[in-house]
Amino acid sequence: MFTLRRKDIIFTLLFLCLYIMYYLFLTYIDKQERFNELSNGFYSNHHAVLMNNGDNDWVETELSQSSYRLFIEYNDTYRFFKDHNSDWSPPIESGRFFTHEEKKPVAVIGREMLEYAKDSNGAKRVSFNGENYEVIGIMGASFASPVDYLILLYQPDQTPLTPDMRIIIDSDNKSTVTEITENLIKKFPMLTLIESTQKGLSRTANIPFLYRLLIFEFYLLLFLSVLAFIRYWYESEKKKLYILFIMGIAKNKIIRQLFFKVFMYITVPGVMMFLFISIFDSGSFFKQMIWIVILFLISAWSLLSLFLRAASSSKGGAISK
Repeated sequence: MFTLRRKDIIFTLLFLCLYIMYYLFLTYIDKQERFNELSNGFYSNHHAVLMNNGDNDWVETELSQSSYRLFIEYNDTYRFFKDHNSDWSPPIESGRFFTHEEKKPVAVIGREMLEYAKDSNGAKRVSFNGENYEVIGIMGASFASPVDYLILLYQPDQTPLTPDMRIIIDSDNKSTVTEITENLIKKFPMLTLIESTQKGLSRTANIPFLYRLLIFEFYLLLFLSVLAFIRYWYESEKKKLYILFIMGIAKNKIIRQLFFKVFMYITVPGVMMFLFISIFDSGSFFKQMIWIVILFLISAWSLLSLFLRAASSSKGGAISK
């Protein structure tokens, strides 16, 4: 009943353009968040800072089933890093970042700290608290940042503790940080929550407000674009639908064909984007693209249902009882 026409190809390309625009938006947001994180010393805007007043039992406690990052700040340079179910890593200029398979004390240092590392048995090493850490990676972004002057330490099954250290809880999700912080303070009263200090872009700009505003405006633009495309396509199909109805073709069959076409318009370019992301972007935005395809389908089908219902109730609609 419905055949592939040039107009169908055009609509498929239009949705492909929407997906490309969404992918570029995700890339932009990711770079902005990374820049904000680097300027803030590796921390998100919603990180929590705790002070330890003598009780160290929390060290061996699994804080949450959700992914999170734990930093222990000893001073402005040295930090210990522990990771839980997170794929976070700083920008690595050379070498590699820590893995859970490490068997010895290792360090990743900023590029400006390389001159302070000592050569030992053919490897670079840094010392902290009487322990030598082998340098396995050099951190550094494409621009100068506080990361260049930091040293991240990692030691399997052991966490160096000092009296004046600060405990930093961070995660991609603010709710995870809040959950961990509340549970820790409740379980270990010797831990004290203190006010965090924002640095870099977090201190000079109202990032949370701008971020939410940008997200809202972009999704509004996507929704209005889907609305415009579906409305234009429906108006261009009304005459044909009316003729099909006059010919005696069942209303349900016509509607099924309509929804199938909309499904193809949205899913075919979606599959193309999935292939592109999985091949060229290591699947970093795969989950977000799945959600946008689902949202496009729900929005398009809802709008099409409204248009069909309006047409059915109007006297001159394309489909009438």
